[in-house]
Amino acid sequence: MSYTVLIVDDETEVADTCARVLKAAGFDCLVAYDSPAALSLFDSRAPALVLSDINLPSGDGFQIARYVRQKSPDVPVVLMTGRHTINSPQQAAQNGAARYLRKPFSNAELTATIKSLLHVP
Repeated sequence: MSYTVLIVDDETEVADTCARVLKAAGFDCLVAYDSPAALSLFDSRAPALVLSDINLPSGDGFQIARYVRQKSPDVPVVLMTGRHTINSPQQAAQNGAARYLRKPFSNAELTATIKSLLHVP
């Protein structure tokens, strides 16, 4: 069974790299570069997991996480950021994120995080 991951990041290179890494690991990927596109894809395609940057030009990853939690509580959300603060992991958890990744992260860390949340060996 193939799982679909929605990747949201306004840095197109980061989003596309995450998609390439996860596709190589056997996942289907949807990519959005802003919050409105992400929410539209979430509603229309029902991904199994959402991977979102926290800092987006329109909205933010916290809003996406809250939206996903409200619409589909069983869909895990992973929030990531390159602008880490001491409170970032707690804020991510308070907004419904299952995991928090600090950029830059390795391909192995990304893949392991997604696999663990989707219970893929």
